[in-house]
Amino acid sequence: MDSVQFKKYYTTVKNFLLGPKNKEFLIFLFFFFVSAAFWLLQSLNETFDVELKIPLKLENVPSDVVITSDLPSDLNVVIRDKGTVLVRYIYGTEQVPVRVDYKDYDKGNASGRVSVTLLDVQKKVQAQLLSSTRIVSLKPDTLEYFFNKGARKKVPVKLAGVVETSPEYYLQRVEFTPDSVEVLAPSAILDTITEAFITPVYFLDLSANEKTISMLRPVRGAKFIPDQVEMNVMIDLYTEKTVEVPVFGVNFPGSKDLRTFPSKVKVTFRVGMSQFKEITADDFVLAVTYEELMKNHSSKIQLYLKSMPSGVSNVRIDPSEVDYLIEQVQEENE
Repeated sequence: MDSVQFKKYYTTVKNFLLGPKNKEFLIFLFFFFVSAAFWLLQSLNETFDVELKIPLKLENVPSDVVITSDLPSDLNVVIRDKGTVLVRYIYGTEQVPVRVDYKDYDKGNASGRVSVTLLDVQKKVQAQLLSSTRIVSLKPDTLEYFFNKGARKKVPVKLAGVVETSPEYYLQRVEFTPDSVEVLAPSAILDTITEAFITPVYFLDLSANEKTISMLRPVRGAKFIPDQVEMNVMIDLYTEKTVEVPVFGVNFPGSKDLRTFPSKVKVTFRVGMSQFKEITADDFVLAVTYEELMKNHSSKIQLYLKSMPSGVSNVRIDPSEVDYLIEQVQEENE
């Protein structure tokens, strides 16, 4: 841009800003900002309450001590002072952590719960503030931690929540890796813990296997190692299978035998694809006892499964009733 063009733009801007209407607007803006500045200064001289978040740390913990439930990471402190002072806290340097010394509360116990005196913490907070600043409230109002020097045990990991599949699938199993975790806690708390539950999960209408990392549900005063596990939800597709199962007589005298018509019946059941080949007719037992037949006054007997493998459902017997005959058999001579 040459000097001629610059002078042209400068003149245009100057005439625009110093025109009669724009000049009045600029004067209005000037007095507006002056008024706002006076209002801000006056407001900052008034007293306000603000909340500060101050870090809280437990220090000097011996190497042989495990903190199973720590102090809260922050204190919420409501303070009162003039606005000019509060601005320094809000926009000034970062708050210095309030430090709690483990040695001040160490009584030589192997485990337990320690309550930190709120008054001591408040004094440490006040030491960081100006003399004109007053503490209105401090939260949490209960400060405690749990420690342990050796009491521990292993507990199994358990599912919490809901796991449901779509209708054509079924839940095969839920596995956790690791399947058990170590829990450290004061003995009074440790005795009450028999399982480690994951934080509740909600899987609905599953149609595929699901793998996820699950955190263990916290227990006040206890620490789980590790505090998370891998959860593997395995589902399977349903299918139907039919096998022919013979009908047996049980508890019959040596001189009597049972004959049914037919001698075998069809057993149809629902099973997962992974077990389809494994389950055979030998896994089912259809038995009729001599005592049942003696109480039966019909020519037919209702069939019931005495035994069937796990993992099958919706079992149907066809026919569910059979004709029967008790035969007299020739006993062998001794």
